[in-house]
Order: sequence, then C-alpha cells, then structure tokens
Amino acid sequence: MDYFFTLEKDLPAGVGFRLWGKEHIEWLLIALALGTALCACYRRAGEGGRRALRRGLGCAVLLCEILKDANLIVQGGFGIYYLPLHLCGLAVFFTFYHSLRPGETLGNFLYSCCMPGAAFALLFPDWTMFPAFSYHSIVAFAVHTLLVFYPLMLVLGGFFRPAPRFLPRCCAILAALAGLIYLFDRAFSANYLFLLAPAAGSPLEWFASFLGNPGYLLGYIPMLALIWGLLYLPFRKA
Repeated sequence: MDYFFTLEKDLPAGVGFRLWGKEHIEWLLIALALGTALCACYRRAGEGGRRALRRGLGCAVLLCEILKDANLIVQGGFGIYYLPLHLCGLAVFFTFYHSLRPGETLGNFLYSCCMPGAAFALLFPDWTMFPAFSYHSIVAFAVHTLLVFYPLMLVLGGFFRPAPRFLPRCCAILAALAGLIYLFDRAFSANYLFLLAPAAGSPLEWFASFLGNPGYLLGYIPMLALIWGLLYLPFRKA
C-alpha cells in the first residue's frame, strides 16, 4: 500500500480518510466487533484465563505504543510532539500497570477518564491525515480500541464494580495531570490534552466556536458531568 509507513510530515495532501466517512465507519465496526469478542471471552473464561487475558491486553496496549514509536524512531521522526502525554498515551501505561497490579482507584480512573477519552478518540480521530489502513492508523485504532474495552471488559466480567465515591479522587488525578501537562504545553508550544487548542472536528471545537480560547476548556465540565452520570448511574446505591 502506498504511504503505509510514511510519517505525517512526508504525507501529501488528500491521502487521508474522512471523518465519519466509509473507512472511518468500517474501523468503528471492527473496533466494536473486537471489543464485543473480548468481553464475551472474558465473561466465559475461568480465573486463570481471565488473569491471562487481562495481562495479555495490558501487554498488547504497551506493544502498540512501542510499535508506533519504533516507526517514528527508525524514520527519524520522533520528537517532543510524539511523547505519550495525551490522556490515551498515559492510559497505555496505566492500563499496563493495572493489568499486573489491579486496584480500585486506578480501575475507576481507567473507567471514568481513560475509557471515555479513548472512545472520543475513536469517534473523532486526530490522525485522519493518514490513509485509513496505513501503519499509523492501524496502530492508533488498535490501541484506542483496547483502551476502551479493557476497563469495560473488567466491569462486564464482574472483576470490579465502579464506585461513585472514587470520582473525586479520579478528578483530582486528572486535574493534577492536566496542570503539569499545561505547563509542559506552554513551555514547548505543544498541545497535549488539547489544553491550548481544541482538536479539529471534536466537541471542543464546537465549544470554542462560542466560548473562544481558552474558554472552550469549560466545555470539559458538562462533558465530564454527562459522561460520569451515564457511566456511574447504574452503580449508584439507591
């Protein structure tokens, strides 16, 4: 395939895929089918199989990050703007750690913050400049699919029960990460966590259209409130 391993800086215009176009929808259907299969396998597996599947997915997520960086390094394209400092990049390491040493705080953070972030990335990918089935797109869709379905698999399989009492702690972790990364963004003119500019085609861009910049950051508040309400309402005690 043309441009299969090509880096973003070397891509000609017009070779990428369209947001919500045919190829994007095909990838979403693939992600849904893969995630459904993973959840079904986990529910049917015994304790040993479940442990192996958790650790296997944790390693697979980390491998995706390594493969992405390897292509960048080999072609001399790795730099400060490719560090794993987006929420999904950080979630790779959180997921890997959780697969080895699970805990309620980290499990709830993966469920409440990382899973929705990865889902938004699948719905509004910022790698549309790449061909839909290029190396970068395949790795990106794969890692975000695993980040969505790893915590969902654990919840549906009964491994842990999300608890609303952990939300303040998750919010504090997210705020601390955002504060540190904002300082990094300002220092190096980066845009990790989309704290300096909204991602193109995302809901944040809609908020920016009438709240401006940095006013669009306020859009995170209603989005998080809605998402957390939907995710935790089934687990709220009467």
